[in-house]
Amino acid sequence: MNMAISEQSYKELKEYWDYQRKVEYNREKVYYMAEKFDGRIVTDFGSMSLSELQSMMWSKIKVSDYDNPPPGYIPENPEYRLWNEKWPPEKDWIQDGLRREDD
Repeated sequence: MNMAISEQSYKELKEYWDYQRKVEYNREKVYYMAEKFDGRIVTDFGSMSLSELQSMMWSKIKVSDYDNPPPGYIPENPEYRLWNEKWPPEKDWIQDGLRREDD
């Protein structure tokens, strides 16, 4: 079973956990964007699978291009959730984050 980040661990390693959550936020955004192209990307070898597309897109993202997660962001992966965060979140941060960028 995956465990959330404990309060003690977060206090001791705040910068580390904040960075890990930033990476996870960006990965979720890229994976969400890839889902919009699922079944639409075709190579000489046939249709590209969603997992291949997600991996390919994620590999192209530079650390310097990472966005900061919005306040209140809760990761899908329970390993990166804080001890006091509940799932599912009340707000769809990925969807809203993409919507803001498109405006």
